[in-house]
Amino acid sequence: MLFLTWPPNELPIAEWLSRLRQMAEEDLTTARRTALLRLVWEEAYLTRQGLIARVEAFLGRGCFGPSPCSAFRRDIAAVREALARAGHRLRYSRRRGRRGYYVEGRPHLDERLQRLIAGAVAEVDPRQMAISRRLTPAQQFQQGRSMTELAERVATYRLRQRHPELTEPEARYAARQGRVRIDNA
Repeated sequence: MLFLTWPPNELPIAEWLSRLRQMAEEDLTTARRTALLRLVWEEAYLTRQGLIARVEAFLGRGCFGPSPCSAFRRDIAAVREALARAGHRLRYSRRRGRRGYYVEGRPHLDERLQRLIAGAVAEVDPRQMAISRRLTPAQQFQQGRSMTELAERVATYRLRQRHPELTEPEARYAARQGRVRIDNA
């Protein structure tokens, strides 16, 4: 089984994701397995459904084919074998509140992710949070919708810069689907 790096999270996520998607064009099965490996390495207690959803977020809906559960069983067996070759053990917990796959001996959340989360929390402005808490649910929804629309407009604009043959609706649809990579223009 070909992996991008070992440990599986050695590359920054953006670079890793770019390489993963390139790999998927040549070998979708290996790309799925590579994604699964990174996911179980970085975060404990993800269920089959959670892992499938996350891999599909990386590689697109339907990447597990017509029988996602069967493909997942084969993929997770390959990941288990690869981890064993590297001296690790993939387990499954059925305990309440801790259901899912985990790599024995690894933290629940990878140290790198813990540092990223701590950094993001440190950047939260308490004054802005106080203002947000005072908003009504309708105002909070409107704020979220406004941010989503802005992100969609930016993605559509950048996509049309790279692909001028696309109409506005086509570019918006592609941006919403996330099927076309939008690199720095």
